[in-house]
Amino acid sequence: MLVVRAGEGMAVVRDTGRAGRSVLSAALLTVGGWVLRVVGFGCAVVGFARWKSAFRTGPYVEHPAWWQTYVLFPLLLAGGGLLFLLGQQAGVQGRRRRAAPVRAAELAAGSFVLYLRSFEDDRRRAGLEESRVRGIGSVFSFLYVSGLTEEEQLTRVLAPVAPVVAVGEPGERLPLAGARRFYLPLDDWQGTVSQLMGRARLVVLTAGLTAGVLWEIGEAARKLPPERLVVLVPMGPGEYDTFRDRARAAMPGRPDGTPYLELPDWPPERTGEPVQETVFKGAIWYGTGGEPHFVGLAASGRRPPPLRSRVRAHLEGGLRPVIDRARPGRHR
Repeated sequence: MLVVRAGEGMAVVRDTGRAGRSVLSAALLTVGGWVLRVVGFGCAVVGFARWKSAFRTGPYVEHPAWWQTYVLFPLLLAGGGLLFLLGQQAGVQGRRRRAAPVRAAELAAGSFVLYLRSFEDDRRRAGLEESRVRGIGSVFSFLYVSGLTEEEQLTRVLAPVAPVVAVGEPGERLPLAGARRFYLPLDDWQGTVSQLMGRARLVVLTAGLTAGVLWEIGEAARKLPPERLVVLVPMGPGEYDTFRDRARAAMPGRPDGTPYLELPDWPPERTGEPVQETVFKGAIWYGTGGEPHFVGLAASGRRPPPLRSRVRAHLEGGLRPVIDRARPGRHR
């Protein structure tokens, strides 16, 4: 049973049905996940090797029966891939059960990164990173999936700055894997989020068209020095223009009528560079003088290594200047 108790401007979530059992279930899911991955990998390798050897030619080659070549070995390959992916999903569920909610009172100033986004965006980032391998590598494309959710990839990129926290969706049975969650009442969340913005070492906001996200970027423009804000852009140019227009309307303005925070135009496409599918199309960060930098993440000079997460590689490359500047020990 899920119990939500209001206190100190927020709701504390306690799952009494899992009390005393979450550690055990997390351990079982984690161990079971690794077993499934090992078994799945072995089945896939054996299936592919036997299927490939069935087409060898030569006087001393013994060919397997047709049903082995066209049924058994492909099933081993496909079944192994499925077991591997199920093992990764089990690992995600284990990490969700190990995740403990945090309270705002525990968050000291400068000790955390505040991650803001819509709850719809949560559902998009909760899945495993997709594999986009092409050609012969696609046979083992399940191996190119990192085993981390897209949100976990983001929190790994931001980890050098500080641990990442986020508002949890009210009523969710388990926190999602990635940022640590804290919970707020539905009718009184803006004050706490505004306070946390001022105390965060860095605020990372995913652009969106919901009323909550538009309020958050307006409040960030009012509350923060621009260099402490990063805006992730998960949409294309057309939807970004709509977001920019609505965000400008939500922002407080200077006496001359200009907004406190500048959202730049979509950068022109660079010719000759490969455009890659990616979760986040771009990212906006600000210099110490408030000047915006829009970094395109869908086009990069070279592809990440085959077994490296694309989400993580693109974000690390695009956000390296602001992460280096915000990490502890750097002059701010």
